[in-house]
Parts: sequence; C-alpha cells; structure tokens
Amino acid sequence: MKNTISTLVIYIVFSLTMMAQDWTVIPYENISENDLRIISLYEDTDGNIWGGNGYAGRVIRWDGENWETFNSSETGMNDNSPFVGDILQDSNGKMWFCSSDGIATWENGNWLNYKTSNSEIPENFVTGIVEEDGKMWFTMRKKLVSFDGSNWTSVEIPDAQYNAGDLASMGNGSFFVTMLNGDPVRRFDGTNWEIFSKDNSDINSDYQYYVEKFDNQTFWFGGPNGRANLYENGSWTPSADIAGWSLGLSEYITGIAINGSKDDVWFSNGDGLFHLKDGIGTEYNTSNSPITSSEVHTVMIASDGKVWCATENEILIYNDGTTNSSEEITSEISLKINSNPVREIIDLTIGVNNHDLSDRANIAIYSSNGQLISTHTTTNTHMKINVNDLTKGIYFMEYSDGINRAVIQFIKQ
Repeated sequence: MKNTISTLVIYIVFSLTMMAQDWTVIPYENISENDLRIISLYEDTDGNIWGGNGYAGRVIRWDGENWETFNSSETGMNDNSPFVGDILQDSNGKMWFCSSDGIATWENGNWLNYKTSNSEIPENFVTGIVEEDGKMWFTMRKKLVSFDGSNWTSVEIPDAQYNAGDLASMGNGSFFVTMLNGDPVRRFDGTNWEIFSKDNSDINSDYQYYVEKFDNQTFWFGGPNGRANLYENGSWTPSADIAGWSLGLSEYITGIAINGSKDDVWFSNGDGLFHLKDGIGTEYNTSNSPITSSEVHTVMIASDGKVWCATENEILIYNDGTTNSSEEITSEISLKINSNPVREIIDLTIGVNNHDLSDRANIAIYSSNGQLISTHTTTNTHMKINVNDLTKGIYFMEYSDGINRAVIQFIKQ
C-alpha cells in the first residue's frame, strides 16, 4: 500500500571553527510507516527525489511537499529482501529501478516489471544501468545486457569470476564495467573486452565497485579500503597520489557524486561523507555533523546544488548556500534558459533590448569552480547548445561581446 506522509523536516545548523554547516535531517520514521534503509537516490526532471530501499522491494519519492512509499505490492518486486539499487530516468521520462528481483519501471503512475518469469530478460539480478544510443544498458551478474524496447541482447563478460557491479558509458558504444570481490575493472568497446588490473595498469586496487562519469574520457572509481582512482584520457591516478585524499582503510566507498567538475567530488563511505574539492578533502561523520550512523549508503547532488545522502537511520541534505538561477540580466543583455535544469540541450534566449546582436559575441560554459568547458559562437538570439556530455552538476554560462557581459547558472541533470 502506498503511504503519503507530510513531513516537518528538522533543520540543524552546526557552526564549526572554519565553516558553517547547514543540514536538513529527515528520520526514516518521518518518511514511512514501513522499515527503510535507503541505498540509492535519484532526482528526476520534475525535481522529485526517488530512493531505493535495501530490502523488501520498496521505493520512496519526495515531491517537494510529501513523501510517498511504494511497497512491493505496487512495485512488483518480491518483498523477500531484494535490494532496489541504481535508478535512472530515460529520455522519454520513464523511471527504471534495478533490483535483485529484476527491473521495475514507473511511468505516469503505472508500475511494470521485467523478470525472467514474464519477459526475455536474461537475469533477475540487476545492478547497473545507463541509457546510450536509444537503448537501455544493464549489468546482470556476469553479463552486459541491452534492451531496445522489444529485444534483450546479452554479452557475456569473459573470464569473470564474480558478478558485475556498476556501469558507465564512454560514448560510441563503449562502457566501463566494475566487478565485485576483486575481479578487475573491464572496458567493452562493442566487440572486445579490456581488463584494468594492478598487474597491467596504474590502478591502485582490483577492488573497484563504483564508477561515476564526468565526461567520456574522465571517470572516478571507488571501492573498499578507502581507495579510489581517477581515470582521465587513458591514464589512471590512484587516490594516494591525489592532493587532499584522506580516506583510510576502514572507509570503504559506497557511492560517488560529481558536482560539475572532476575536482569537486563527494564520496559516501563507511565512516560518513568525504568531499574532495580542488585538492582539499573534508570529512563529515558522527563527530562533526548530524550524521548518526557510521555508514553512509549513497550520495547525490540535486539540481539546486544540495547534497543528499542516506544512512541506516535517516536521509540528510547538506546545503552549502548554492542556489539555482534561470535568468540573469545586465543593462543591455539578458540571458534566459527556457527549461532549467537541462538534460541534453540548452534552449537559450538572448535578449538584446532593442540592440543588434554583436558580431563579436560568444558564449562560454564554465564548471562550478571556474574551469572553462566549452565556447560557442553567438550567431542568433535563440540558440540550442548540446550539453549531453556534461556530467550532472552546476555550471555557469557567460555571454560576452567585449562591451556587455551576462552570466547565468544552470543545472545539468
């Protein structure tokens, strides 16, 4: 049965010597009458926050005012302790939920399931998910599987000793696949598989369970023993060689969220949250934050810039004061993004206030820490800019013509 509960959230502000922390703490009992252990979080294009439960085939959703709980009787996932892990909204707006009891989908209030008992899906144990080239791609035990809406196609992962874990697309039909229990990371180019291990690369550990994409050539990996790796343009940089890294052997990584820059990354782990930004690492745990449980199961950056995470006892939201903006105006120029947050295409309108558009005008996109991402020649007051390769996070768009300047912030989902 679906439960809807209006919640008065609890705001707790912690003042530290060097910084102020602004946290929202939402105990699970304020969300649902049923037991919760949220292990995955995802924000859809309407701003709803979805959570996958660690057992009982249960999903939760926050619409900005109310929490809803969808139990196994609605999701269709068996309540005999299947996890609900990776969550994704596809380009048509359908929600997908990976679990150990197949795949559940939600669209316009309706739930649908893919299991070996009712479809051609090859496995019920599903861990990773991405959308690429009009298909949904999944990791299922020792397989990489695609679904085009009608047909399931499986590729066996060669020499796999254990199950696959996470999944990330490199574009052009290539994928990174993490493996469990010390089976090394794989890369599939559509035909061949390549293994990255301590024996043949600079990766610091064969135990890499999670992967998060920044762009098609930049990925963060994480696993047990507080070890992570940055893969960039074909090279591996172990976390021990990264300035500011401080996670220890007991702080196994459980999730990764990139905040608009490869140098601004959050890691949920066995002892709290770790934020690595511009070579400075900051840890949040039970000793210096309202986190009440040692292990944080997952972390997500929402479209408003707030950091969401989940523990054994609660969901927490960290606010660093960053807010979203959809319009910025100077005396002569106005910028408006017609749908913000954005997914693949920025629909930009440039207001020139009865002036001609300068032939020297350019648009530049910057990451949240000021890194130049791309530049675009301005030829019209209405532009569409493809940002499909950008990872989720906060970005800034700057108009400049040598005289006028305007800046607008946008969120990439």
